Amino acid sequence: MTTEKAANKAKRLEEIEGEMRLIKPEVKLWMTRNNLPPNMEERIISCIRQRLEENKDFDMDKLISHLSKDLVTKIKHHVCLPLLRKAVQNLENQGDQNLLAEWIYKSLEPKYYNDDSEIIQEGKPVTAMVFTTQGNVCCFKKSNGENGDDDDLQSTTNKFELYGEELLEWSFNHSPSHKKQLPISTKTVKTLSKVELFALTANELKNLVPMQVPMHTRAAEATKVFVKGVFRPQGKENKNENSPKMSVQNGTSSLLEDGAPKSC
Repeated sequence: MTTEKAANKAKRLEEIEGEMRLIKPEVKLWMTRNNLPPNMEERIISCIRQRLEENKDFDMDKLISHLSKDLVTKIKHHVCLPLLRKAVQNLENQGDQNLLAEWIYKSLEPKYYNDDSEIIQEGKPVTAMVFTTQGNVCCFKKSNGENGDDDDLQSTTNKFELYGEELLEWSFNHSPSHKKQLPISTKTVKTLSKVELFALTANELKNLVPMQVPMHTRAAEATKVFVKGVFRPQGKENKNENSPKMSVQNGTSSLLEDGAPKSC
């Protein structure tokens, strides 16, 4: 390596260290807002550093899109899985609900919206189920009062809310005529700031459901063993190394395939 190249490399490494000093506090804040465990910080920082060393663009507002697929899956496990578990509790006779939640959360895709954008519109078909993770969102419906032009604000949130959950019930209705018509939203979900969320489209959810058909007794028992291994308490190691493995065809978003590190 020539002296000039060595000098340029040293300069670039110094620039990266300067950038990382600014990025690290933002990553800590982002992790706190998402209630992520501290042991994830080192891997997230490593992904960011790797991206900078490869001279790729980095946008803190779209942090998830710069992380490796397996790390994104772990983040979705912490952020989305608890909400999904609550949502599927209302679905009766649909097989193992925990396993259903497992399939759904692994198929969620990261999405980003600007300020003043409508994610779901009242009176329009619900085309996606979304989990807000960062930013401010308001949920409202048209007032039923005399002044029909006024909006009735129901709630405002900045994270960890599930919208479009009516798609779960819709996806389990096997009537062909029912499948042709998406459920109509009774409310509008609108952004009040830049918003980060995870989403699963109606079509993707419909394709996942056939895998969750009633099982024979032996298959159901195998599922129970798998679920016990996957949904262990956080922070404890899975000691059952012989638990059945499951592959998911609809993985994380294709958004992650362009420029995201394979592993960090």
